[in-house]
Amino acid sequence: MAPRSLRLLCWADYLAPAVLARFETETGIRIDGVWYTGEDAAAARVLAGEPFDVVVASDYFVERYRNAGVLQPLDLDRLPGLAGITDPRLRTPPCDPEADGHKYVAALYFGTEGIAVRIDQVARPHSSWQALFDNEFAGRIAMLDGAREVLSTALYLLGESPNSTDHAVLERATEMLVEQRRLVAVYDSDTPWRHIVEGVTIVHCFGGDAARAINAGVAQMRFFRPQEGFTIWIDGPCIPQTASDVDAAHRFIEYLLDPAVAAANADHSGYHPVVGAADALMKSLVQRSMRPTQEQIESGTFLADLGDVNQAYESCYRRIRSTG
Repeated sequence: MAPRSLRLLCWADYLAPAVLARFETETGIRIDGVWYTGEDAAAARVLAGEPFDVVVASDYFVERYRNAGVLQPLDLDRLPGLAGITDPRLRTPPCDPEADGHKYVAALYFGTEGIAVRIDQVARPHSSWQALFDNEFAGRIAMLDGAREVLSTALYLLGESPNSTDHAVLERATEMLVEQRRLVAVYDSDTPWRHIVEGVTIVHCFGGDAARAINAGVAQMRFFRPQEGFTIWIDGPCIPQTASDVDAAHRFIEYLLDPAVAAANADHSGYHPVVGAADALMKSLVQRSMRPTQEQIESGTFLADLGDVNQAYESCYRRIRSTG
């Protein structure tokens, strides 16, 4: 009889190896991990029907999967750990409003998008997306690598929503970013924290990347949630319709919801656990101190699935990246 296994699609370096090893030891279920560094490529696999038991996805991708009908509802009776997600905005985010009476994602992490500034290199740092467009920092800027994340920086500066479906507005944002391309040293959503550590002056990143850089020894850095607006996000595990072992999938998700496990994963990744009781169990005082306030959780903007307009964002981003 073949050993039982669970096929997992997840961001690379997202879950603590010790956490995965403990699950395998305790359950006898081997984790067959498929690790991705770009979510658009991962989404193509999910939407094409490639079989996975658990997919860890960002919020607007969860919404895209839900709208496409490729997810199955979670069995809440098997997931008592969901009660540990006590913040209502994180428990029921826009990507999973439970409008049909079902829940499709068990949130794992949350955080905010912003900019990390090396204050040992910048005399007067300020909390604005404009820093990413400043000629003073030519060649010393790192950007996230994703259509929605990159375009949102210009949309916020234009006073527009990062979920805009206005093609004229999107064109204006694209023109700004085509011009900005010459200032950018690298686009990277995999390890933005490394660029902070390596001394890149302005890094477009998530709060968890900033925390991870501080934990790696960077003291002369500040993380800003820009004054024009900022994105808040959640992500977590879902069960696709292609899952071959739904029981193992639920066991793994419930395991991730355990406060001690959530804390260990957060310590590893640098991101904030959604399970409230995990905070006190985290080893990193830096991460605990950088947790968004309730006001920030309420004021941040979640990215939404934009249906057919998603393709317009992707097309605009290809133009930006092909410049130069």
